[in-house]
Amino acid sequence: MSSTESASELKAGHPPAVKAGGMRITQHKVPSHDKPVEVKKTEGEEEEVQVTPSPPKQQLIISGALARGDADFPAEAVQAFHNKPAPSHDFRQVTKPNIIHQPRK
Repeated sequence: MSSTESASELKAGHPPAVKAGGMRITQHKVPSHDKPVEVKKTEGEEEEVQVTPSPPKQQLIISGALARGDADFPAEAVQAFHNKPAPSHDFRQVTKPNIIHQPRK
């Protein structure tokens, strides 16, 4: 019978809002699942570590040729290609005020 009593207290699946002084107060939800209990180890017990070998790396093949990554192009060539050249002089635009001739009332 307790489930019907708790269901009657719920509105739209959650408890009604708590009000104090005419304003609603937010209520933080309590996590429903239990946290896993940590087992403390004694000095004599040691944890076994399982070492898994890393999977073999995929070799990238482009148009039938094996791509070697950094060995295909030198880093300086790629860096020069990506860097934008600095302007030789600083060009400032002339800011003219927008004058719109409109009659006054």
